[in-house]
Amino acid sequence: MNAKAVGLALLSASLLVACGGGTPPTEDPDSFGQLGTLQPGARATIKQKLRINIVNIGYRSTLPGQVAGPRDLNFESMRQELPDTYQTINRYPSYYGNKELSGNDFEFEYNYVDAGQAFEDAFFTFLGQNGAEKSVERDGVKYLNISSAAYNCQSADQQNVLKSFRPEGEDTPVYGCPRPAGNIARQVTGNFEIDGAKVEQWLADNAGQIGVDTTEYTVFLINWYNRPDFKFHSYSHERPEAIETDTQVNFGARSSRRTVAWGGTPGADQGQARRVWFYDQSANPDYWSDAWNITDSDVDGDKIYDKRMPPIWEYGTRKASVAYAEKISADLGKVVRYVAINLLFTPSPLYRVSLTPPDMPEHINLDIALEQGTGAVAGEKVIQGQVAQDRLTPLNPFVQWSHTQRETALTGDLADAYRCFFPLPTDDACSPDFADATGERFFQLALQEIRQRAQATPNQYNIPTYLFNDSDPKTPNAGLLGRAINEGVTGTQAMTLNFLTPALNAAGYGFTDTVVHESGHHLSQSHPHDGYDSERDEDYGPSGDTRFADIGDEVSSVMSYNNLAKTFGQFNLDAQYRDLTTAYLTNANAILALTRSAGKVADVRSAAQGADQTFRSAVNAYNARQYRAAADLAHQGYRAVLDAARAAGVSVEGYRWYDRLGPLSTQAATARPRAVNHMRPVQGPTLRPEETPAQRAKRLAP
Repeated sequence: MNAKAVGLALLSASLLVACGGGTPPTEDPDSFGQLGTLQPGARATIKQKLRINIVNIGYRSTLPGQVAGPRDLNFESMRQELPDTYQTINRYPSYYGNKELSGNDFEFEYNYVDAGQAFEDAFFTFLGQNGAEKSVERDGVKYLNISSAAYNCQSADQQNVLKSFRPEGEDTPVYGCPRPAGNIARQVTGNFEIDGAKVEQWLADNAGQIGVDTTEYTVFLINWYNRPDFKFHSYSHERPEAIETDTQVNFGARSSRRTVAWGGTPGADQGQARRVWFYDQSANPDYWSDAWNITDSDVDGDKIYDKRMPPIWEYGTRKASVAYAEKISADLGKVVRYVAINLLFTPSPLYRVSLTPPDMPEHINLDIALEQGTGAVAGEKVIQGQVAQDRLTPLNPFVQWSHTQRETALTGDLADAYRCFFPLPTDDACSPDFADATGERFFQLALQEIRQRAQATPNQYNIPTYLFNDSDPKTPNAGLLGRAINEGVTGTQAMTLNFLTPALNAAGYGFTDTVVHESGHHLSQSHPHDGYDSERDEDYGPSGDTRFADIGDEVSSVMSYNNLAKTFGQFNLDAQYRDLTTAYLTNANAILALTRSAGKVADVRSAAQGADQTFRSAVNAYNARQYRAAADLAHQGYRAVLDAARAAGVSVEGYRWYDRLGPLSTQAATARPRAVNHMRPVQGPTLRPEETPAQRAKRLAP
């Protein structure tokens, strides 16, 4: 076996022990006394039965056995699309080896609810009274938002739909199409905008009238079409939460940010958190997921059919449309499964939430390194470290948080390494001997610094956060804001890279919101538009048969790409607290295994039995959907075990990737691309960039 193979084998073995994996020891299982929840040496699994409420508001509901039209909702047909179970995995580590379960197993029970005429009437009356018509008419042409105009024209080319005037007092352009395309089923003639957050709140406030408990995960499927009070409409998000932190640009005011869905607003009282997401296929065609395009089967140029969700009036109407003969029940089932359940309600973590198993950190420091280009916008105008820290703290409120910030000139070797990310055609700084497309040269520079800073701060976990504030307008960065990087060997999170250029700053971006997003990845959060399907054992994103997954971005979450939220939403918090609960339990088990190996069982037995009771309470809270309380209790149980073990003289060391790489760093690190966040499928994946060109274009759209 060569040195590389030996090193990888040792590293894998170290991780397995650190993460509490493998076969439980064969010693007497009663050596710690009667334990009900703790299992020394075992990876923890918490099984939960979740009821998912699916509420029909406005669809014509058909009974089993009845012939349903293309626009009729049949719950039996929808059920065929839905999963029975879900097992979360650590997505990136699973790519680098065997599938790595993260310990959250779900069994789903579906509660189908027809809202009824009275509820529908009240809801649609609310919509009609809580919006405003934003279309503008001139010379007989009605100008709409970018999505509706693109649908009417069947073109996203702004030169085709952008008109030469702006409404008086408005800075944003107006879009329209004097002659609509011949293959659309119905021309959109209005744009009645309704605040999406207010709709979410109304649904959560009134769901009890129809027997729905919105502390359970709840999807509202909305159809306003065919009612006499129907209006062509979309959901707007012009509120403080959509304002960019550093530049004060209101992304909610952008035409491209009108949505067909919303939900996940975090609750101040996590004990009574409401878990609501609505999806309205009768809204004006969705821009973010290319639902406006009913003409082209392939919208991203990969020569594969891209499945989208067109507006409801396209179903079963025109043979010229790619939506002809589609069935609404099946499509709604796909949205519930691949967006609501997989990506929002029960997502798999991107990385291990434990960070340094089995010694999980008690102090997390956001370690910001500002690499300042000559003449770039001043750092104090584009990064607010305390704000970023405050927004990250809810992901683990049980430990101490801090941030540090330093500034280095973006010159010399550092500048050469930075150029490896965006090399110019004539730039020879990135020869194969020094760098690859992932910025290998910078990785090696950063590795030295990360080790040094870790030695200087041994009692805290640093999130290495590099900010490249570039002043060169010629840098060929087509809009990339950031990347979350792993160490390239085991899929362990390593650092984040954050980019700013003059063009990006002019487009409304600073660093603070990007830092929160990328650090969210580092702490395990996935995007709401890509994730894992457990029953299919497939990691997927917004392309091919799940092109519509971009609808997941239409949720209250800083992990979205549409910039409509600056904090972590309810679904982010639920997932993080569940992952922390199982991680604390798994690592307490690992510490007990170390205690047994050290012959210190008698010294730790009493603490283990007390912690077992605490963990039992944590699991009970978890099953009652009190996820924050569960994680808090699990943290307490973990600390009781760790403190007792250390007091008994047991050595408990955390896994720190920068100490384990050694000579492997230049060999094994090139075996897998590290600067990407998506993969498909888990077995034999094809990795995709952090952000596709199409997603980048939408993010920069007006």
